[in-house]
Amino acid sequence: MGVMKRNLVFILALFIAVCSQATAKVTVEQLTEPDYVINNGYSEAAAEEVAIMKQRVNGQPSEPLYDNAHSGFVRFWRNLFGDLLDPAQDTDERIHHDIHMSPSPKDL
Repeated sequence: MGVMKRNLVFILALFIAVCSQATAKVTVEQLTEPDYVINNGYSEAAAEEVAIMKQRVNGQPSEPLYDNAHSGFVRFWRNLFGDLLDPAQDTDERIHHDIHMSPSPKDL
């Protein structure tokens, strides 16, 4: 194959690649569904956070997707000593709270 033909084939292939359409098989709505998020390796907490952020953006009331599996006894001791043992622990208030623009002591 001559140099001229090779260059024409290369330019044709480049032209076809640039002109081809890119279409997605999955929509954004499907990407943010909790089942899709969990099936792609994320935890239930991550799926719940995605769903709550999506509800907030759409102006819908945010509701938890999954029930808390801990008993009242465990929650009591965790709330009582949790701040002393690990002040940076994630609690239900991290996602399920009203957002205020002014800072407060709860933000610390």
